[in-house]
Amino acid sequence: MARRSGLSRRRATIAVMLSMGALLIGGTGSAQQLVAPAPEITLAARAEKARSLAHIYSEKLRTGVIQALKEGGPVGAIGACNTLAPELNTTTTDESAFEVARTGLRVRNPDNAPDAWELAGLENFQKALTAGGDAKTMETYDVVTTKEGQKLFRYLRPIMMREPCMACHGPSVAQDVKAEIAKYYTDDKAIGFNLGELRGAFSLVQQLD
Repeated sequence: MARRSGLSRRRATIAVMLSMGALLIGGTGSAQQLVAPAPEITLAARAEKARSLAHIYSEKLRTGVIQALKEGGPVGAIGACNTLAPELNTTTTDESAFEVARTGLRVRNPDNAPDAWELAGLENFQKALTAGGDAKTMETYDVVTTKEGQKLFRYLRPIMMREPCMACHGPSVAQDVKAEIAKYYTDDKAIGFNLGELRGAFSLVQQLD
């Protein structure tokens, strides 16, 4: 193979360095390396990604619940949902740069109880809905700093009560369904919701440092 000329080698070196985010400047013996900072991901871009993940999660959960209801009725759906939701939390988190979970003002699993930031968001959602706001356009996101000094991007989007949820979270849950719920959750408070009410929220977190 013919050797490349000095000019072609220099161009190739610059191309490689540019691809690595670095540019070699200066003449022979006075070379300096300038590392270009990675393009900053805007808050809006992070929100768009979180919004997309929340939608995907929601559809997968809804599809799974509907399938479980068809196969085993409300009683069978309890066990399926108990398994499906944590699996979705794990797989969605592993496949993205976000930790994904659910929370609410009244939760079935105490591990899903809201922290202070989530609680404030949920209460604001409830106030907006009471005032006639459209849940489809509601979301809240921000960059917050923990007590330990870690920066996090946080995103919250409402979960509204839909028909597939009524059998297990509605105002008229059958006794056999309540008994099945009690097998998994001993202090269930996620019951008594009406169709179209705020059920909870998808909560997404991304570490920034």
